[in-house]
Amino acid sequence: MNPKIETTKRELTIFLVVAFAVPYLMGIPLGIAQRSGGDTSIFANAQMFYPAAGVMLAYLLARRPDLPRRFYLLHILSTAACLVMSLLSVLMPSPAWLLWINLVVIGASVLGWILLLTDKKHKREAYGLRWRGKLRTAAWVCLVFLALKTAMVFLSAALSGPEYWAEYLAYWQTIVPWVNLIALVPNFFLCFIPFFGEEYGWRYYLTPVLQQRFGRRRGVLLLGVLWGFWHLPLNLFFYSPETSLQSLTAQIIVCITLGIFFTFGYEVSDRNIWVPVLLHYLNNNMIVVWTGAANIGNQVYTWWDILLSAVMYGALFLPFLASRVFKEEKPAAQPEVK
Repeated sequence: MNPKIETTKRELTIFLVVAFAVPYLMGIPLGIAQRSGGDTSIFANAQMFYPAAGVMLAYLLARRPDLPRRFYLLHILSTAACLVMSLLSVLMPSPAWLLWINLVVIGASVLGWILLLTDKKHKREAYGLRWRGKLRTAAWVCLVFLALKTAMVFLSAALSGPEYWAEYLAYWQTIVPWVNLIALVPNFFLCFIPFFGEEYGWRYYLTPVLQQRFGRRRGVLLLGVLWGFWHLPLNLFFYSPETSLQSLTAQIIVCITLGIFFTFGYEVSDRNIWVPVLLHYLNNNMIVVWTGAANIGNQVYTWWDILLSAVMYGALFLPFLASRVFKEEKPAAQPEVK
């Protein structure tokens, strides 16, 4: 967060209500949709918008000066549209709702770029939306992330047995993963807004607040725990209704470890918010490249899966907690809660 930006208790409260209370309340219609056999993926898409909407609403209500108001209003209106469509999908079930919410994502993303590119530079910089900031470092961070996650996927495939390993190697000899990989580039510009929706709330706003109060390392670890529990409605009614406890456990592990790396990338790139946004996008969308499918709902997890996930994510991403960006003796300027 910009060192000149401080947050008040009122702003923090507004953020917490929108970012955490709203998705938990939306868990009620989400549960109804899941038990009636409806498509619950629309709720997962909508939930990604809430954290940034909480930050923006708090700043708008505080009448902060020089806000990138047009972009803020776009994101808030898009969030409201996704929330309303999620509710309507329960009252009037139809496959068309997923199409409509995807159109909102695309439209908001395209218009968002236009509004950001045409806004004044000092407004973007004052509220963490600037483009510049150690671009070579940003590229290096993204490449490291892709290498680590790809290694994890290949190791998981190898541990699944010789038959699965042979099938997986055969998959990489087809054109499918390479076409999907190329498609990720234009797709980012058409659907960045939900990933920005999470990262502007987590990395730009809440992580610095927690680090100010609890220290840089404990703050980022606490953020990972909170981020994991933020997914609880989705763990119960979307990701893994049959093994929701295992799903939540895996979620917390992933959020703690990825939270460390995403924050690391944000800090070493001179707090360029687009680095964690891109990392989040790659984490969620490279699954199509790695597996050829994008279905993340109704999964079944075992405790062996959780143990394996904890070992691999911990081994690959926990070491970044030793980075200098998390050293207490050299803290970055953080917001204070008044």
